[in-house]
Amino acid sequence: MSFDDEWQRAKARAMGDGPARMRLNQLVAAGGGGGGTLVAKRDDLGRVGHAAYALYGGLRAAGGHAKATSRAAGAQLAKDHFATGAALAKVADTWQSQVDTLLEACAHISNHLDYSTKRYGDEDATIATGLHDVHKRLMTPSRIAEYYR
Repeated sequence: MSFDDEWQRAKARAMGDGPARMRLNQLVAAGGGGGGTLVAKRDDLGRVGHAAYALYGGLRAAGGHAKATSRAAGAQLAKDHFATGAALAKVADTWQSQVDTLLEACAHISNHLDYSTKRYGDEDATIATGLHDVHKRLMTPSRIAEYYR
């Protein structure tokens, strides 16, 4: 079966009813979002950033341990004239390369969320101190949003 045939079958199942029905690229209607507006709360960003930071710390320790023990096992196997020793050492190096890539991604996520939280907080403060309505009341972002509902 070609990819196109398989894709057409998947789309047909998605359009049908019953337990086999799939949702392709849609938001579930019940309790679902409203109009595609992205809302990111500072607490949410903080939790995701903290999770990325915690993953970074745990992965760095565990990934380093896996590399060290795998390389030691590979060295011992090679010393005992087993061909798998060199292969295991290569696997350990590949593993560490993948761990390093994931560590970099975690650090990037954590740093970006920290930056975003601070930057948007600064922008909110600038908006809050700079806008007033005709009655000289402070126009906060939430009050401005009321005009667009």
